[in-house]
Amino acid sequence: MAKVTISGDAVVITSAVKLEDYKKVKKYRPNALVLMGGEDGKEPIFRVGVLPNGAGSIGKYGAEFAKETRDEEKLACITMLFTGSSDANIKEAVADEIGAAVLNLNKLELTIPGVLEEIAAEKAQILESITVAQ
Repeated sequence: MAKVTISGDAVVITSAVKLEDYKKVKKYRPNALVLMGGEDGKEPIFRVGVLPNGAGSIGKYGAEFAKETRDEEKLACITMLFTGSSDANIKEAVADEIGAAVLNLNKLELTIPGVLEEIAAEKAQILESITVAQ
């Protein structure tokens, strides 16, 4: 589950998924980074992307990750300058601004472990069928 941390004017969204795992899913199963919804469950409502550089972003329709945490977990993270309200209750203001997006990110994150298992199984199957001639 993604975590939101506020420090001064910075808002950091830390995913429960490693940046490398998002990159792997993007390479082998890009459609798995799209959360579907709507009336028939076939409408894209949220998407996760991976950027080559930058601080990333999150909004109503998706999240883009480019950085990872500096600890050993290397989780995908987004650092944004919060330019919203200067209200005393910053948590409320941040929740209003990105809360729905974080909830959608959480839903998509739940699917990633299964996708990674499928990718690993298929890759192992392919590797078994490859022979290197001398």
